[in-house]
Amino acid sequence: METVDWNTVNPLAMWRDWIVKSEAQWSQGLSELMKDERLSGPLGRQVDELRMMQRQFAEVAQASLAVANLPSRSDLEALDERMGRLEDGLAQVAAAVSRLQQALEARQVVAPTAPARTRKPASDGAQASPGATAPAPTAAPAPTAGRARARKAGR
Repeated sequence: METVDWNTVNPLAMWRDWIVKSEAQWSQGLSELMKDERLSGPLGRQVDELRMMQRQFAEVAQASLAVANLPSRSDLEALDERMGRLEDGLAQVAAAVSRLQQALEARQVVAPTAPARTRKPASDGAQASPGATAPAPTAAPAPTAGRARARKAGR
């Protein structure tokens, strides 16, 4: 008789072994039953009937969903496949952009920069920065023809 070392007993390993042995026994027993023509014939017919009923139910469900303007399982599967193709295409575009960016960086191509400012902003006394000099006073604007006529008329 084999002695058991209780310090090394692993209940999970024992359970796993029991599952494997039980599965093998069930598989062997069912295989022998399926070889018997008395059982396999009626069982095969019943499986065929169940498949036919499932197909009819799917057709009725799809028609009902179409009447309710709802997508069927096949519609959702087609949409899923289409989305998968779009995601694959997007991934290819992203990979191509990444390769292009790496190629540009390898060639040290610099992106165009913004043009340099050539005009300086007009400085107001309120907006003048500390330490900036105030603009020189300008001469009074020359009188226009309209002002000159008004002065002559007033004399």
